[in-house]
Amino acid sequence: MTKKKRKVKFKKIYIYLAILFILLFVLLIMLILQKFIMMEKNIFEVEATESKILEASKKDNEEYKTIGWLKVQGTNIDYPVIMGKKEYFNYPVELESYGWILNRDKKLHNVMNIFGHNIFNLGPSPKKNSKNFKRFEELMNFIYYDFAQDNKYIQLSIDGKDYVYKIFSVSIIYASDIDVFPNGEYSKNAKKNYLDLLKDNSIYNYDIDVNENDKLISIVTCTRFLGTDAYRDILVSGRLIRENEKNYNNYSIDKNKNYKKIDEVLKGDDGNEEIGSA
Repeated sequence: MTKKKRKVKFKKIYIYLAILFILLFVLLIMLILQKFIMMEKNIFEVEATESKILEASKKDNEEYKTIGWLKVQGTNIDYPVIMGKKEYFNYPVELESYGWILNRDKKLHNVMNIFGHNIFNLGPSPKKNSKNFKRFEELMNFIYYDFAQDNKYIQLSIDGKDYVYKIFSVSIIYASDIDVFPNGEYSKNAKKNYLDLLKDNSIYNYDIDVNENDKLISIVTCTRFLGTDAYRDILVSGRLIRENEKNYNNYSIDKNKNYKKIDEVLKGDDGNEEIGSA
């Protein structure tokens, strides 16, 4: 091969390498932009619920009144919320798809706890969905990390307005510890105690700020996931979207030290458990 031909050959190689480098650089930029766009895009769409509330209110009686509507992203929890004269566990299970607020007026409080039954998904390896799930069974989906990553919003419609909350905690807590925090208007000190309980027991760390100035919500149902030695509830808790947060953007979530217990239970069971009662 002549010296001239070798120069031409090496020149072509350099051109190919340069083209390859440019393509890789463009691909890297596209991946970075895609990640940025995914983080910024709207991942939750508020649903108008006035007609649903009106339809549900036709079933009201002297024992309970429909006061709003609840929707938890990624689940079948898309139910009316009632205010009743009885404790929520005393209502007949025939009233399948609804949540309860206990003895409160029809308005948004700075702490809202909404309860519902978990009848078929109480065991140590919960199913994500089933034809039998007509209550709050799918709230257990949040113990699965991949599900929690994709679903981070709660919508409560009450008093003619739609409110959206960002989830900041998923926790399994003794029911006796939750009972001391009913719905209502909390002082900053009382709300701090409530936040400490939720954060200390959360199985995830969410990359959002939450403090005593935020309005809070917890969606609550019973669970035997951590055993039957005591009565426990699972809480999926959120804080209200702030005025300066114009879009419902994505945000990060990571397992924390509390998730180790969840992992141990999930790995120690052979199959999905569905049937139970609570």
